[in-house]
Amino acid sequence: MKKSFILVLAFISAVASTVTFSAVAQERDVGPNCTQWNSYRVLFKKGDGKIAEDSANALKAFIKDAGKDCGYRLYATASKEGGYDKADGIAGRRLDATSDFLKVQGVKPEMVLALSHWVDDSATNTNTARSAIVYTLPKQGISCRQYERRAAAQVHLFFDSQSSVISSRIKNDLEKFAASIKDSRCNVELTALAAKEFKGANAAKTNKALARQRAKAIVDILTAAGIDGDRLIDTNVEYVGDSKPNVARNRLAIASLM
Repeated sequence: MKKSFILVLAFISAVASTVTFSAVAQERDVGPNCTQWNSYRVLFKKGDGKIAEDSANALKAFIKDAGKDCGYRLYATASKEGGYDKADGIAGRRLDATSDFLKVQGVKPEMVLALSHWVDDSATNTNTARSAIVYTLPKQGISCRQYERRAAAQVHLFFDSQSSVISSRIKNDLEKFAASIKDSRCNVELTALAAKEFKGANAAKTNKALARQRAKAIVDILTAAGIDGDRLIDTNVEYVGDSKPNVARNRLAIASLM
């Protein structure tokens, strides 16, 4: 009897140890730089697409503080470094080099979103223009459309002229949209348009402000539905009144998965 009790006790201890170990093993590597928006700019020498040793050491420290399970969003630029095509190629290599560096440091490929590169030929600070910038994406990480292979999802919201009020039907559509992504890593991009709804000398400014109010109305509903504000990471506001008529399709706001 005593021997059986000892065996049972040993079994329970082993199971408890396994559970504890699994919990520790699954604990996410997220550091202080991932709990809020942070950025690091990698500076490159003119014409060079490789990360210099001093920049590499500093970037390594930044990644360590953000953690391997943080989401990272990358951009890269070039200045006037030869002709446009050459400079564009250099900017592309900077983007690739920074992305590869993060992965070598142990960051999961699905947590690295290398978004775009461009030639900043009008920059006055050419040192800053020759760079790659790394943004940490807190809480939810990166694009679920690219890495979770989720289908594109959008909610189109049409507004009455001179109004940012969302109807109860559209509010219901937004709440369903929020529920569908609540337990995922999906971030949301918002686009809001305004036509020439208010006229006068400051029409562009006034109508662009109206578009911002429409975007805010979407944000308010999504956050009330449980979508963290850190996930609403791109907001585009556009006044189209000088080129398009004041009809419903030009008084539009869109919430879409990134």
